Amino acid sequence: MACFWLNQDATNVEILSYIQQKEAVFYNIQVTVGEIFWVIPRRYSEFYALHQTLVMDHGLSKDILPDKQLLHIRSPMFIETRRKGLEKYLRHALTFLQQTMPKVFVNFLGFNKYDIFFLLQDMAVKMFSEADTILSRDKGHDFITLELFALTEFLQKAIPVPECSEHKCDIGVILDVCSQLQIVNVKAEGRSNTDTLYEKSSIDLCKLQFDLSPFKTLHMLNLEKLSMQQLVGLGNLRNTLVTLKVNKCRVSSIADVLQCDIKWKELETLDLSSNDIKQIDSTLLLAPKLRNLLLNDNDITTIENLSSMSNLSTLSIANNSIKRINELHTKVGNILYLNMSQNGIQSCEGFSKMYSLESLDLSCNKIFDMKEIQHLGRLLNLNNLALTGNPLAGFVDYRVKVLEYFDEQAKDLVLDNEKPTQPELDKVNVLKALRIVREGKVPDLKINLSLSVLTLMQNLVLATCQDEVF
Repeated sequence: MACFWLNQDATNVEILSYIQQKEAVFYNIQVTVGEIFWVIPRRYSEFYALHQTLVMDHGLSKDILPDKQLLHIRSPMFIETRRKGLEKYLRHALTFLQQTMPKVFVNFLGFNKYDIFFLLQDMAVKMFSEADTILSRDKGHDFITLELFALTEFLQKAIPVPECSEHKCDIGVILDVCSQLQIVNVKAEGRSNTDTLYEKSSIDLCKLQFDLSPFKTLHMLNLEKLSMQQLVGLGNLRNTLVTLKVNKCRVSSIADVLQCDIKWKELETLDLSSNDIKQIDSTLLLAPKLRNLLLNDNDITTIENLSSMSNLSTLSIANNSIKRINELHTKVGNILYLNMSQNGIQSCEGFSKMYSLESLDLSCNKIFDMKEIQHLGRLLNLNNLALTGNPLAGFVDYRVKVLEYFDEQAKDLVLDNEKPTQPELDKVNVLKALRIVREGKVPDLKINLSLSVLTLMQNLVLATCQDEVF
């Protein structure tokens, strides 16, 4: 980022080009401060309004702005002449005002967006007037990387500021609000997968490093589209953070996030979805209180290093590259909620001893054989199951055939977000009775069925028994 007060002699303004859009002409002003530059478009009417303020309030000469014209204002020759005149005007104004830098001039040239001091000045004013609102938001406060970088740089560097009322920047206001925030969201604004430059500037967002030490009581931190190398200090976060979300940051390992061998004492939820993680590494042991782990949209092929996570109750690894599950109960402990949708799983046998499971999402996998469901029917605590999107979900009476494997549990099982209907339960009981008869036993017909279904069941049982006799 730029810092005008450290680079006054290396600051320049130019108007390199212009753009005609319908009835308006925009002059592209390039501001250069040291090694940083940015481009900001302005119309002549904006120059005129700026000039009126600078003349009245700041003593700028009245006759240095190119005059208004009514004729030939769209001709290339006139526009080029005006461009040169406006460039000369800006250079004169910058020389005249460089010791005072009035706010209206600062904003006109975009210093409040690209310069460390002037950006923080706006932040301080906003936080002073909106402190109560900012601290009371349930969704927390949003920062962009430029703001955190500016704050870090300002605290580390001695920036000389002239004694002028317009240049007061009460950094204490920012630090006070930051120290009380409990939820913070940080996103690299204006960044795409291929372009890391901030808007029309030479500021590379990937190179902006920042320190999170000002946040003393943070409970939740959400990071999006950043590089973990940009975090140069975590401060007190390892002692206070309860929820950490790092999404779309191209993280390749969990160790990149949890970093060194210092424990995260209060961390309960870790969301590393939408990254490039290929392995669940043992760094998770640095978060002994972890209850919820979300690793969706990565490239993980196997579940490992979770057996010692005794507090872990929710695990979500949707849309990864897991094709086979073997003896999962030896790898994850007492998980209650498990989401493994959108993988390549074909067999349910690996889930057969996950007796603590209450909810299991296996939707959009490759389970074809209905007999695989028998491994899930042994899970007595399971009350929510998702199988939609698997090949077997296209079978006739798919829901009834699945529910049949759960016996008495069937009536309480939510399958694909729907509880069983009474007709489905009636069919399940009929199939169960027939299976018992085929085993040479007598089914219990004293169950809550409609008279027609009960009669049908009795006839089917009788017919089956007669077939056995003959």
